[in-house]
Amino acid sequence: MITPDDILLEKYFKNSLTEEDHLQFKIRKQDSKFVEKLILEKQLHDTFNDAGWSFANNVDKSVIKEYQDLFNDDDIVKLKATLKNIDHAGEPLKSRYDFRWKHLIYAAAASVVIIISVSQFNGINSSPEHVYATYLDKNQLTYSIVRDGENQGSLDEATALFIDEKYSEAMPIIENSINTSQQNLPTFYLLKGISLMEMGSYDEALTTYNQLISSNFLDAEKGYWYKGLLYLKKGDEANALIIFNKIEKENLYNASKATEIIELLK
Repeated sequence: MITPDDILLEKYFKNSLTEEDHLQFKIRKQDSKFVEKLILEKQLHDTFNDAGWSFANNVDKSVIKEYQDLFNDDDIVKLKATLKNIDHAGEPLKSRYDFRWKHLIYAAAASVVIIISVSQFNGINSSPEHVYATYLDKNQLTYSIVRDGENQGSLDEATALFIDEKYSEAMPIIENSINTSQQNLPTFYLLKGISLMEMGSYDEALTTYNQLISSNFLDAEKGYWYKGLLYLKKGDEANALIIFNKIEKENLYNASKATEIIELLK
């Protein structure tokens, strides 16, 4: 069944919201269920949409050649035709928003992305910047936020802005939440650090991660992971390896992924 929220979200990702839709969208963002759906759709959209295929946008030409025969397989050709039809702007909303088919197609499309990305991990493209983009999962943080009635509206607004990469707009809300909330503080520190990192404020982001690391929060060790990613984003491979080796040796948060990164950077 197609709901008004489904149509509103589709218009949002198609950049076709009317003035009235914008007002309705702002109202709906106060609803935590709507925000959760927005986050999910954002993840799917980033995986499926042409502009969101971050792996594919950076694939080495030799990789494309290597997998060309696979992509020309009859099943893949049929998949591409289906994707094209679903994304056609003139097609009725009902058929394009059939969730049973949409999620199946998203999964298939994501599988193609995984094939490409795995090939890149075999030494084809392992620059620090690329590894950073591969291992940074901003959406995962938003799922760990515990919501309560007192500050739910501001939380949802900050989350939506963060997922939409409007970091400068999200920052005041995140800062206020750090100063006033007793819940989610480790997550808010990470949201702040990532926002600063994505905006290029590396020193401030580093300070934020160090504050988390030196805290007595159970999740304090997560600061090491994001500190390592920060060094990758800066292109500082030496310091990144120091951090990821520490994570691996002490079995800290994301130790297995740290091992993968160490192998990639060798």
